[in-house]
Amino acid sequence: MLDLNNEGQHIIRAVVAKGDLVVLDKNKKNDKHGTTELDAQTEADRRVEAHVLRALRSFCPDLVVVAEESYENPTAVIQETDTFDDLTHLNKSVLAPFPGGKNAVVPKSYFSQRAMTMDSERSSHDSSISSSKPPLDWPPHLLDEIDTSRVVVFVDPLDGTNEFAGGARECVTSLMGVAVDGTPVVGIIGQPFFENPDDANTRLGRIVWGGRGLGIFGLDVTPRHLTDDSVELSPKQLTCCINRATKDDRLDQVIADLNLDVLHKVSATGFHFLLLLEGKADCALLLRPGTKKWDSCPGEALLRACGGSVTDAAGRLYDYGNAKYALNKSGLVSTRDARRHFQLVSAARGVAMRNERHNEVLSEVPNTFSYYPLNVSDKSIRNSITPSVIMADAGSTVTKYHTVTESTRTQKATAPPGGWRALTVDVGGCLLTPKEKVVDTYMRVAKSIHGLDTARVTETKILSAIRSGFKKPVPHGNPEGVRYVGDGRSFWRGVVFDAMGGELTDYELEKALNLLYEHYEKPTSWHVAPGAKEAFQLLRKEGIAVAVVSNWDTRLPTLLRACGFDESHFSHVVVSAEVLSDKPEARIFEIAMERINQSIIREGGGNTITASQVLHVGDSTVNDVDGALKAGFGGALLWNSTPKTGAAFDFAEIAEAILQSRRV
Repeated sequence: MLDLNNEGQHIIRAVVAKGDLVVLDKNKKNDKHGTTELDAQTEADRRVEAHVLRALRSFCPDLVVVAEESYENPTAVIQETDTFDDLTHLNKSVLAPFPGGKNAVVPKSYFSQRAMTMDSERSSHDSSISSSKPPLDWPPHLLDEIDTSRVVVFVDPLDGTNEFAGGARECVTSLMGVAVDGTPVVGIIGQPFFENPDDANTRLGRIVWGGRGLGIFGLDVTPRHLTDDSVELSPKQLTCCINRATKDDRLDQVIADLNLDVLHKVSATGFHFLLLLEGKADCALLLRPGTKKWDSCPGEALLRACGGSVTDAAGRLYDYGNAKYALNKSGLVSTRDARRHFQLVSAARGVAMRNERHNEVLSEVPNTFSYYPLNVSDKSIRNSITPSVIMADAGSTVTKYHTVTESTRTQKATAPPGGWRALTVDVGGCLLTPKEKVVDTYMRVAKSIHGLDTARVTETKILSAIRSGFKKPVPHGNPEGVRYVGDGRSFWRGVVFDAMGGELTDYELEKALNLLYEHYEKPTSWHVAPGAKEAFQLLRKEGIAVAVVSNWDTRLPTLLRACGFDESHFSHVVVSAEVLSDKPEARIFEIAMERINQSIIREGGGNTITASQVLHVGDSTVNDVDGALKAGFGGALLWNSTPKTGAAFDFAEIAEAILQSRRV
């Protein structure tokens, strides 16, 4: 897709060089009175989209692609080929058909070669990639194969067409976004007329890309994260982007209420996102329907990757999983700092409520438009992972609490009255994930030990040893139910012995154990959950307690600090080997509660918390979800990349839901 975005930029520039954009007005056919705003479409829009669709269909025929021009005109015929012979300024060598047919990809452009360089060995053998660039640290979940039924690709071949037709070339962008299970995970924003005088690889044009767990690439500046303490939170400091042609009294009222400085009026959503990412604006507001999913998916993936936020005008997330619902019917609010986001959302809802009361005074029939967006039937609004209330029947709402039964497994995280006051987090398989597959690590260690018969070390034996190790009784001499004591060697020694074939000398066993311990003590062996650090700091700054509750040995606090966590992220780290209690037993959860409350009392932070005000997140249904609920916690979420009710895979989303619960 990076190659396709780059190729699309070349086509756009070639169309401009030809001298005739061949502008059509998509609104004209529905405009009987000649009063509708221009909705321009150019030759560049049409030809770039057709080129992208041909390539993606060749690559993966089953892939769902939602592209602007074909979505809005589904009967239009897409040519099977385009020689581009009429574009005399186009360097055709940049147009690379996907070789080898279905699912065969060879990176061609500088951008895609950089993206596919995942290790230093590959980059050192590829002269086309700068050796000064460090290898990309791809999260493990992005390297796994995924069924195409879970993926939707959004394409806007040329965003800001009205500006483009009017000659404002800087505002033109080419947008591509990838959503998995309804969540934007990758964003690509190409800017074909951006000048790069200092970049030998790309003299004209750039691509800003990235996503969840990757970060952002292609910017000259590092996007400021939401935890930047150097930035004041005074709303008077906020600069804003709005659409040039927007006529909306509510927007004017929100701007006045927050004293926003409107620096940018341009009808180009992709350009708005670039301004936010570069720090040239703090927020972008559209408090009415107007943008589409192909406009917002790329920017949302990028903003959320650096601590920003994108929601509808009521603070709700959009679901990008259904290709039928392309219109963002409930508006769009985007901020580069999640701490500021709810200031804007609250102001927008406040204006709606004021208008509602005013209209009810003037007329017995309420003006439903003033209720926007809460009155809109928008099927693309995602359900909150921690809903604050549950509708019991028409006209009534009830708060629902849960006990651990099969009938209540579908919803385990309903927020208590007043919202969540604390978050506890599991580590293994949740906050931290091994970068290298465990089986590969064990196999590599086995091969490094001289004299060890590696023929006995197989993937099956390794997996079987680990699984059976956790099913066996705890090591002799440990307290009842406690798997790890001290550094945990009493447990892992038996697991490693079985995994390495079961016929090791004492020397071989200790050597293998030491090498494995050395590996897993290194922060470079672990991948931190995307957005976790920023989300925890955000919650802590908002007065929400955050603590680790993990079945681990006593080395965990040192490992977490080596991975970049400190007191700004957690108030406490509760480890089973230290407190001699393993999840799912209630005692380890109770200890976490006790320590949080001791801190509240010591720091004079107000009322202590109750178990019902705590939300827990972890990757085990038994240890984390059931364990937390049995301990009386108000909610528990299963950390899982597969979409399901009661599951989450994004700490930024969890943090937003917690903050939202306190503002309902």
